[in-house]
Amino acid sequence: MISIVIPALNEEKLLPNCLKSLRNQEYRGDFEIIVVDNGSTDSTADIARNFGARVIRADKEKSVFYARQAGADAAQGDIIAQADADSIYPKDWLKKIAERLASHPEAVAVAGRFFYWERFIWSWFELVFRNLANILTSTFFDRPLIISGANFAFRRRAFVSLDGYRGLHYYADQYGIASRLNQLGKILYDKDLRILTSARSVRKPSLVLLLAVFINFYRWGIYLINNHISVQRMDNIIVPLRRWAIRLAPVPVLIITLMAYGYFIPASPVFGKVYYKVHSAEKVVALTFDDGPNEPYTSQILDILRDYDIKATFFLIGSNVELYPETAKRILNEGHVIGNHSYSHNPIHALTEYGSRDLQRAQEVIFNITGVVPHLYRPPHGRKSPWELQSVKENQLIEVTWSASANDQHVVAYFGKPTPETFAKEIVHTTKPGEIILLHDGFGTEHDPVKSDRSLTVKALPLIIEQLQAEGYKIVTVPELLNVPAYNEVLR
Repeated sequence: MISIVIPALNEEKLLPNCLKSLRNQEYRGDFEIIVVDNGSTDSTADIARNFGARVIRADKEKSVFYARQAGADAAQGDIIAQADADSIYPKDWLKKIAERLASHPEAVAVAGRFFYWERFIWSWFELVFRNLANILTSTFFDRPLIISGANFAFRRRAFVSLDGYRGLHYYADQYGIASRLNQLGKILYDKDLRILTSARSVRKPSLVLLLAVFINFYRWGIYLINNHISVQRMDNIIVPLRRWAIRLAPVPVLIITLMAYGYFIPASPVFGKVYYKVHSAEKVVALTFDDGPNEPYTSQILDILRDYDIKATFFLIGSNVELYPETAKRILNEGHVIGNHSYSHNPIHALTEYGSRDLQRAQEVIFNITGVVPHLYRPPHGRKSPWELQSVKENQLIEVTWSASANDQHVVAYFGKPTPETFAKEIVHTTKPGEIILLHDGFGTEHDPVKSDRSLTVKALPLIIEQLQAEGYKIVTVPELLNVPAYNEVLR
């Protein structure tokens, strides 16, 4: 039998989807679902019972680890699977866990991967880093380094023999329990054991997340020092080493933090020159649109700009230009500026050599269809790397990001459900003289009627223009703002 343990504290909104996915498992063996109510004041417990889950009340301590331990103590299965209330599990999840542990009797646990169902700026970097780190550490150390608490299963006998989560102080249901179980056997990493989870724990401002990463690495370093070095008898050697390790622990963390800042923050100049605004005493701003062409929205935006006699800058995706060549030509013919926004809009473009070829392919497509070679390049999602910026330079481009935008989630948080009025208000509220404003007329290379719907931007655009003009702003193109050429003379 497999026992699935789910700690829950006021999870009435997300728990139903989690339990529904677990009830739809293809696994033919016996399994039980244990929901540990960690002191909920909503209908979490009732929802769990209605789905047929066994509910355990454990509220003496508000802690995920305390709740997991209570659930594991009550579990009847030979295998205990950790799950989270804000996650959704594919039909073959339990089946894969059972098969992996059955085919590897020497293994005590199996860990999988997670993907976020929401889009946010950190997601792809985090997921790629986790997967790469786990592949490498599994190969050389017989265990993955970074465990997901929502996608981890282990043999109950091994867990009980090691006293479970008790006494663990560093991420007890992730790094802690994995390190403890690894004393008894191998921990498998299955990159195909995948789940979907919420991004609510990382949906924070970028600087707050960077600080959290710094603190986490520092805590990890101290944990390693205290638990693996200080226990040695060779005090005359170990004590000085430990002292220096503590002193130097922040150094790699600072380097990682700096690299992450350079990669994720659109305006960061860590890896090289990035244009995102100018210092101007004059009230002047540039309107830019990403991810087009995308019909009918790009044409609707062009109609509005024509009516207000405004010129803007459109950062076009090469594959979208191939899909809507006439729209790309119209952008140019009506006096707007075309910039390069990659060919495929790959979210990890900056981390691979492929990103350079992707950039060049977009240049060629735009030139073949419109006859111009962009001088401006905007990286997908604003992500950068040293080699990507080198490629930008080699192709006679400059990197242009932005300094003002309206993120849909940000609008919801501060102004309620997005409307044209709240969307425009957020843009105008964050705009200062000399800034480059980011808007979207598409959604990457997606042209799904729902995902690529930019009707909100279309409705808000007249309000944005009117409010900016009412405040005395002049709207120009990016080349005018930066005093740079719009296009290169020769395709490189």
